[in-house]
Amino acid sequence: MSHSHTTARALRALSLAAALAAVYPAWAQPSGAPVAAARAVEVPAGPLTSALNRYAEQAGLTLSFDPALTAGLQSAGLSGTLTPRQAFAGLLAGTGLEAVARGGAGYTLRRAPGVPASTLDPITVHGSGEQAWGPVDGYVARRSATATKTDTPLIETPQSISVITQAQMAAQGANRVDEALRYSAGVRTEPIYDTRRGTYYVRGFNVANNGQYLDGLKLAYSGGYGGWEVDPYTLERLEVLRGPSSVLYGQTVPGGLVNQVSKRPLDTRSGELAVQYGSFDRKQISGDFTGPLDEDGRWLYRLTAVGREGGTQTDHVDDDRVLLAPSLTWRPSADTSITLLAQYQRDRTGNTANFLPAAGTLWSVANGHIPVDFFTGDPSFDKTDRRKAQIGYLAEHRVSDQLTLRQNLRYSTLDVDYRSLGANGGWVQTREPYTDLRRISLVSKEGFHLFSVDNQAQFNLKHGQVAHTLLLGADYQESRFDRLYGLRTAAVDPIDAWDPAYGRPFPGATPQASNDTDQVRRQFGLYAQDQIKFYDKWVLQLAGRYDWARSTTGETILRTGAETTTRTDDEQFSGKVGLVYLADNGLAPYASYTESFEPVAGAGYGGTPFEPTRGKQYEIGLKYQPNGARSFAQISLFDLRQTNVSTADLDHPGFSVQTGEIRSRGIELEGTWEVTPQLNLLASYTYNDVKVTKAAETAVNRGKRPPYIPDHMASLWADYRLSATGPLAGLWFGAGARYMGSTNDIPDAVRVPAYTLVDAALRYDMGRYQFSLNASNLFDKRYVAACDSVTNCYYGLERTVMARVAYRW
Repeated sequence: MSHSHTTARALRALSLAAALAAVYPAWAQPSGAPVAAARAVEVPAGPLTSALNRYAEQAGLTLSFDPALTAGLQSAGLSGTLTPRQAFAGLLAGTGLEAVARGGAGYTLRRAPGVPASTLDPITVHGSGEQAWGPVDGYVARRSATATKTDTPLIETPQSISVITQAQMAAQGANRVDEALRYSAGVRTEPIYDTRRGTYYVRGFNVANNGQYLDGLKLAYSGGYGGWEVDPYTLERLEVLRGPSSVLYGQTVPGGLVNQVSKRPLDTRSGELAVQYGSFDRKQISGDFTGPLDEDGRWLYRLTAVGREGGTQTDHVDDDRVLLAPSLTWRPSADTSITLLAQYQRDRTGNTANFLPAAGTLWSVANGHIPVDFFTGDPSFDKTDRRKAQIGYLAEHRVSDQLTLRQNLRYSTLDVDYRSLGANGGWVQTREPYTDLRRISLVSKEGFHLFSVDNQAQFNLKHGQVAHTLLLGADYQESRFDRLYGLRTAAVDPIDAWDPAYGRPFPGATPQASNDTDQVRRQFGLYAQDQIKFYDKWVLQLAGRYDWARSTTGETILRTGAETTTRTDDEQFSGKVGLVYLADNGLAPYASYTESFEPVAGAGYGGTPFEPTRGKQYEIGLKYQPNGARSFAQISLFDLRQTNVSTADLDHPGFSVQTGEIRSRGIELEGTWEVTPQLNLLASYTYNDVKVTKAAETAVNRGKRPPYIPDHMASLWADYRLSATGPLAGLWFGAGARYMGSTNDIPDAVRVPAYTLVDAALRYDMGRYQFSLNASNLFDKRYVAACDSVTNCYYGLERTVMARVAYRW
């Protein structure tokens, strides 16, 4: 056989294997189970590929087939206690296909005699076809790479992790990452509704600022007024890893991280074109197109695009977006693939935060409550223009069955032009009736450049009943941030909260740039991790990492020309150890210890640079993934402490010392259940006791809970698809409730009441056409989401209704 013919066959095999792995999962037969045994199965009518996938998972089979055989075919579904022979006969009725037993737990799908055979060889799918970086069928993911950087089952990961799939995001109508995280345990979303940047906290720590990742590479905090703002429509899944995670990722906050996994090219040709209209005159068009570019499947493409014009609940603040996200996969051989990912995003918006006083929001004053849609700035001045551009690649080469090499690389830029004339400092009047709010004005022009690369070598080794997944890695990150900043508090006219006047001149209020900041951060890390599996029952994870981090910040006062430069050099070791036991009934108790570090800018008295803060966490938990069911639940108990926190130096006023400590401990429960093929349930509960346990005696936060973080959070979501035939076939509806416990401001002078919000969804699926309607805060509850202080409170989102029509092929 010629080399070219062998290569062509290998490429065709790779094309089919990737297609099956991404789209057609199938579960391996448990050892010892008879192939012909009858099993209770429930498979709804629908596309044949989905039906086969669902049956194979429930019955525990290994399938071999060419995906071209099932493309475009439908199945009537089946229900009952059936043998594989009976089940396949029902699923394949009228398709011209048949399933042939290959021995053991294997079956081959082929055309029945008399039907021309496919020219391509069948491909075997072992175990779950779901990949850690790929799409998920429904709400329940089984694998992830966020916690280990390897394709690992969630139940074998000794750390709390959640996966929000694209199906869940679409069902709940999430238009921002904040919204997609609303139903996740341990995550506090949207304490501030802010179109400038997202706000979400994990286990009491701000993850949006310094714990946001895209495809495993960090989107470092810019330090200014612009956020990276990833659009959920470009994502395959969102993954929340809770607890310190520096051992694989370097400097990050101790609460955890959120990894956003991009949509990637698929082997199967498909497309979607959708239009959306809703509250605040929102108009959006979006499209997602993917498939092969050549017959051999060496080249695959994907293009995701969004165009939006719309307002927000705050008058005069728009929320416009233009987004293009092309990607291209090249597979020169069966062992090598390179995926190029690029994105351009342009946003035009403003400032929806508003910074309103507690008097007039939390409680009524003589004039009542400040209107929710009140804008404290001026439409002739305020703006937030954001431009984001990214390009990079994900490369993988399988050297042998034992060794795989990967390199992930990305270069990103973020440019922000921000101007704000907004409230700050509360009421001008010292007693009622209150009418006028104090304001300040500021300008900030920011540029952010980020280069990241992560090199990995994965070794799969086995010695008898012990299997090792050994990962060795080296990563590097360099970020450059520059900003021209100006602030003015004098000569800024106040604004009447009930009768605002816009467009009038405010001479002298426009600030000029006064400070020029240039900052460069570099981090290089070496890490090693071993996942050791004993007798298919125990999984031990051991990992260690050493980091070198350097930061140089230059500050120039433009008026005087005075320049200052500060530099910090840090070296840190981070470790992790975890153990999981895999019981036959699907239960998996686990325990783990993890660490993190985060560099701190500045120096104490005498000029000694600050050391990085340290995070340490002990966690125990229990995961449950019943055999043959599409469900996943977990409970975790944790004790997390951040040390080296800066607090006031009482011996040297005006300086700080690193004697502070923050403790976060609690319990989290979360579960996703496919009760029947028609009914899904998602539930979560969080108890989070966060407290500043050590601080200077004069510190206002000493012994207090940080702002925004409630003791209790809970959520419940259910959706149901009618199984009826006729006009009601394809009708789907869902509803959810979110409870947020009470919070406080920084000095604990203001108590923000608890609130409960209700969401709802309705969808009608006609095959190629899909109509959906989503409503958040269905009953239009007016509420304050959080307060920083008695003068800075934030209204939560009022009722938002969005209608969407999509055409798919």
